[in-house]
Amino acid sequence: MIFTLYSVLPVSYTHLDVYKRQPIHDAYYPYDQQRSIFGAADESFVPWNIYMTLQSSIQFADYKINLLFVIAGILLSIVIDSTDDFSTSSLGYKACFVLFLIVMIPFLYYSILTVAAHTRSKPDVKSRKLYFFGEIASMPTSEYISTFRSCTRQDHYDELLLQIHNLSNIALGKFKNYGKALYLLCILIGLLLIMLGLKSFGNG
Repeated sequence: MIFTLYSVLPVSYTHLDVYKRQPIHDAYYPYDQQRSIFGAADESFVPWNIYMTLQSSIQFADYKINLLFVIAGILLSIVIDSTDDFSTSSLGYKACFVLFLIVMIPFLYYSILTVAAHTRSKPDVKSRKLYFFGEIASMPTSEYISTFRSCTRQDHYDELLLQIHNLSNIALGKFKNYGKALYLLCILIGLLLIMLGLKSFGNG
């Protein structure tokens, strides 16, 4: 006796194509697959990829500014150690020392702005409080779950694109402030080299 594969499969498998065509939604899944965010794995790849790329760029800026902090700390310690005979140092050395301290102030300012960067412009669209942690934490758990599931796929995409725009502003501000801090660090290095040169040639 010959049995076909179709004849021995359970009904749930033989009629799988029928089930796929039927919209599955209830009180827990209020939308069918075409409208729900839970059926958007493929088409949501691009916006989520942009979101994660911006997050990585922000983290990269933080890593680089931390490196500048370390270098500036080393420079400052070298300058402080070289001021044992500051009272007998030349006028040029004292001027470089004062300039070093003056330049250090805006360097710290822009470095802190890089670490604590945030978006200042208010979006022209209303947030649905789906992805930003501050807005999520402001709601009770049950309310957030209900809000998340009650929003359509389009609502989720709009909220995700809103967060992408906010992250873009944050990343832009971070890299602008980082560039200014890097420029000031180069000035600090130049001043340190001049001070060491004055010390080495006996003019410090």
